[in-house]
Amino acid sequence: MDNRIIKRTTIIGIIIVLAFSLGQNLLALALPRVASVELNKIFTGESDLNQFALTYVGLISLIFIFAVVITVMSNVVTENFAANVRKRIINKISFLSYKSVNELTSSKLLTNLTSDVDAVKMLFNQSIITVFSSLVLIIGASISMLSINRDLGLIVMLVIPLLLVSFGVIFSFIGKFFEQAQKNLDKMNLVINENIVGSSLTKVLNAGGTEIEKFSHINELNRQVGMKITKGFAGLIPVITILANLALLAVVYFGGQQVIDFINSLGGQGMSPGDYTAFFSYVGTFIGPIIFMGFIASTIGRSITSIKRIKETLDTKEKEDLGKTKAEIRGAIKFENVSYEINNKKILNNISFEIKAGTKNAIVGPTAAGKTQIFNIIAGLQDATEGKISIDGIDIKEFEIENFYSQVALVFQDSVIFNTTIKENILFNSEVNESNLNKAISTAELSDFVAAQDKKEETIITERGSSLSGGQKQRLTLARALSINPKVLLLDDFTARVDIKTEKNIIDNLDKNYPDITLLSITQKIESIKDYDQILLIMEGELIAKGTHEELLKNSFEYQQIYNSQQTTE
Repeated sequence: MDNRIIKRTTIIGIIIVLAFSLGQNLLALALPRVASVELNKIFTGESDLNQFALTYVGLISLIFIFAVVITVMSNVVTENFAANVRKRIINKISFLSYKSVNELTSSKLLTNLTSDVDAVKMLFNQSIITVFSSLVLIIGASISMLSINRDLGLIVMLVIPLLLVSFGVIFSFIGKFFEQAQKNLDKMNLVINENIVGSSLTKVLNAGGTEIEKFSHINELNRQVGMKITKGFAGLIPVITILANLALLAVVYFGGQQVIDFINSLGGQGMSPGDYTAFFSYVGTFIGPIIFMGFIASTIGRSITSIKRIKETLDTKEKEDLGKTKAEIRGAIKFENVSYEINNKKILNNISFEIKAGTKNAIVGPTAAGKTQIFNIIAGLQDATEGKISIDGIDIKEFEIENFYSQVALVFQDSVIFNTTIKENILFNSEVNESNLNKAISTAELSDFVAAQDKKEETIITERGSSLSGGQKQRLTLARALSINPKVLLLDDFTARVDIKTEKNIIDNLDKNYPDITLLSITQKIESIKDYDQILLIMEGELIAKGTHEELLKNSFEYQQIYNSQQTTE
């Protein structure tokens, strides 16, 4: 992994943990040798049991101390590591474009931050240390066995190539299922999120059974993939066990004969009981880590898959922000032959218009006409396929991004409310001062609402703003947009959840408190925009007509139809 996923301090921490692990394993490898020497002394009558007991207890105590240090440090390192990775993913998401976030999908990003990070954390907390310890023990035990009895040691070590072949075959079979398992988790997160967010609608429509069936389907797919992984590894443990038992059988048979020869020859040939005891211990030391690695193989496989997924997110390429212009925006907007396509389908077709700075403008038209795409293009959330968009004669691509968003604000059609205080929901920008905050609240007609709360601006809003009405949510998001004191304000169907009186008060407040602001509003209510400086009529991705309300009534049949239908309804 590169340094975006793992920091230098984490690497240093892992190295320290591995150093302690090395010390612990070397001490563990020394125990059979100490016991072997003492057993040989007993056989020759030279044993000092008190000294042996002190030495043995001392080694065990050191191993215990090293184990405690390893456990504490590995947990500290991995928790810090997980926090750092989550922070890096969040930082990446925060600076990704609207398009990139949609392509990655929110469900995958959620899995990255939860399941994937936890899987990688397990790799650092258990797998790396386990694998390192296992390799040290296997190598150390191999050297020790060869030094005691080379022929018998080579017989035991035949297990290694056979196990490597077994691991290779199994991972080649089940490797693809780890990726599928994580993708299924993405889908499961999506279904869960939709179920929770749409819980009220599910109740009203009595669609609980449908949602359960949807979840059950993806849950079953996840179970099936998990079973395939389990079945794949189910064959590994028996293979390891059989090979281990064959190795032990060889040691008992051939080693036992050599011990008998040693006793019969009074130490002249064969293997001494002490050496045999040590050799047998090293066989256990050699085989034990291999069996344990068989059990953690699935964890390692899943962790590797999660690392790849996290890297995919962190490696998401954004086109370089070449904008360097830091200019004070007045608000004159110009579209020149702008077209926009999604999947080879034209959403906007050759649209051109101009908006003067400090004027009030509106976009009207039927659903799916392309109105919101115009807003997103102005706000830089989407890029036009063709044409040029400029503000004050400057191509929007030339603006330095932070400078641009400090002067252009957008109120989305869907109100995004966070589970925090009213004040924090409004003050996303730390540079916003108290004066701008109060002006924004007053302009959005929120003063009475805030004053009625027990803790005023410090009142906590419930999750997703469930305690607020649709109009309160919209006005809260408007206050959020106004708090930066913008030069251009884009309102996406803002009037849908605000009554006509409140809307009129808000427009009057905007004229009073933000006299130089350029306003562009998507709306369905022509009555509320009759006195706007310019109205743009968009239908099927094309600009049908533009002008004042009176001009459009005279010159646009489509506008007349929309207006008359609203008058009839009213």
